[in-house]
Amino acid sequence: MLRAARGDITTYAGSAIVNAANNHLILGAGVAGAIARRGGPSIQDECDRHGPIRVGEAALTGAGDLPCRYVIHAAAMGDEPVSERSIRDATLAALRLAARHRIADVAFPILGTGVGGFPFRRAVETMVAAARDAERERVHVDVVLYGYTAEDAAAIQEVLARSP
Repeated sequence: MLRAARGDITTYAGSAIVNAANNHLILGAGVAGAIARRGGPSIQDECDRHGPIRVGEAALTGAGDLPCRYVIHAAAMGDEPVSERSIRDATLAALRLAARHRIADVAFPILGTGVGGFPFRRAVETMVAAARDAERERVHVDVVLYGYTAEDAAAIQEVLARSP
């Protein structure tokens, strides 16, 4: 299942949220900063043990004080700039990692659009295509794509309505 939601992803009470990460797994600004503030220092401590990873890869940590159980750090930028390829690869890596750990549902921010500056709608289209590809690979994870604003959530919903 693939659906849109509006709001602060750090309030998601499902199994896991995705961090729009850099490949050094440093929780700085944007979604990563919000995760660090709300989740506490244990998440960065775990990131330090995992990182760095390559752009397009993902790493799993606990969620600290967040209401979910896990954070999947999907590196769509860092040592190289955000691109459609990095967004696609990071999305697929996060979904495969979730499936490997039997994580049933994952909430994603739209990767690469905040600090990375990638066009929002193009990023959504890329992520939806990657999620559909994962479904065809029999990677069974329910996906919630989060838009922080009403406009962002509406754009996600429009892309979902148009995608096969």
